[in-house]
Amino acid sequence: MKNVCNVAKPMVMATINLILDTRRVRMDGTYPLVFRVRHDKKFKDIASGYTVQENRFNMKTNRIIKEPVKNEHLDALLNHYYTRMKAYTVEHVGNIELEDLKNYMINKLPDEITLTELWQEEIDKLTAVGRLGNARAHSIALSVISKIVNTDIAISKFTFKELIEIETTLLKRNVKTNSIGVYMRSLRTITNKAINLDYVPLSWYPFRKYKIKKQKTTPRVMTLEEVKSFFALDLDKQHIHYQAWNVGRLSFLMRGMNLKDLLTLTPANVVSDRIIYKRCKTSKMYSIKLTDEIKKVFDTFTSNITLLGLHSENDLTSPKRVQLQNQRHRVINNHLKKLGESIGVSEPITSYVFRYSYANIAKQLGFNKDLIAEALGHDYGNHITGIYLEMFDLQILDDMNQQIINAVL
Repeated sequence: MKNVCNVAKPMVMATINLILDTRRVRMDGTYPLVFRVRHDKKFKDIASGYTVQENRFNMKTNRIIKEPVKNEHLDALLNHYYTRMKAYTVEHVGNIELEDLKNYMINKLPDEITLTELWQEEIDKLTAVGRLGNARAHSIALSVISKIVNTDIAISKFTFKELIEIETTLLKRNVKTNSIGVYMRSLRTITNKAINLDYVPLSWYPFRKYKIKKQKTTPRVMTLEEVKSFFALDLDKQHIHYQAWNVGRLSFLMRGMNLKDLLTLTPANVVSDRIIYKRCKTSKMYSIKLTDEIKKVFDTFTSNITLLGLHSENDLTSPKRVQLQNQRHRVINNHLKKLGESIGVSEPITSYVFRYSYANIAKQLGFNKDLIAEALGHDYGNHITGIYLEMFDLQILDDMNQQIINAVL
């Protein structure tokens, strides 16, 4: 193999070399390897990503001793930077700015950015702004899809053909239609972003001919009698399922509140005699009256960082907070499932079952679908009803919720 790392690439006005930067020693005694770009008696360094001890680098040949794989990668990088440098100098003859030259060399052109890079950029962005659930969903989708097709290719090279390959492979693995839809919607988000950033033309759009399929599912619900049986349980404070039982009761009493929202409520969410919070999933604001029944269940918890005290400060601030919260949710759902088995509930109880059950019981009691949708935070279908609810929703929803509570208790 031709040795390119030991030869400076001559240019009329700029050069590039791989060197060991002995000005900066690391804690482990190694020095960074950098690509040094020189122009007009000045220089800028581009990090190579490698550090080595001084006695492990041959200063004459500019190669790492006994590291052929690393040297091959460094050769490829040097050739890449040299090509970019040459293109820049041709375009800027007699007007080379060293900082601009370096930026041009290290930044990719739109047609060089890969699908993986853009996807990971979206994941990093979501993580940085605290939208960890969305970041995790994108991360899982990227992991699944990148094992089926090559995502380390220029975005423009990804086509409709790859979409079909992804779908076919997942179907052969017996992955559910709705799960495939989750992965595909994540991919579609990235392709839309690529178009919006002008990395690819609109005519490229692979989803133009592909429709993401969705399979209608029947939500699991508890009957009114089953909910009554759940509330009628008489558990001692020392019972292993006591906390989960109260979490389940609160979820139902507070209009089917999502478990994540319930467990992350803080004293700041209590305003007068109401719980006011923004739902994590939709960012929609909710206002729920603290009825006597709700207050009674809240009193069973020892408040700390959150109203229920079931999440520690570490759960909420750790970089791994999503994993910690998911672990807590799994524990609660396991306890709820066993409570359901103890009272003979036909469907396994999870925290989300209470949300669907609340809506189902509200419907049985004669409340219209628009009012139920408003209670759950969904968009209501009837425009006139929607306007009416916007004017009087708190009182109407409070009255409905109290009637449902009365029916259960």
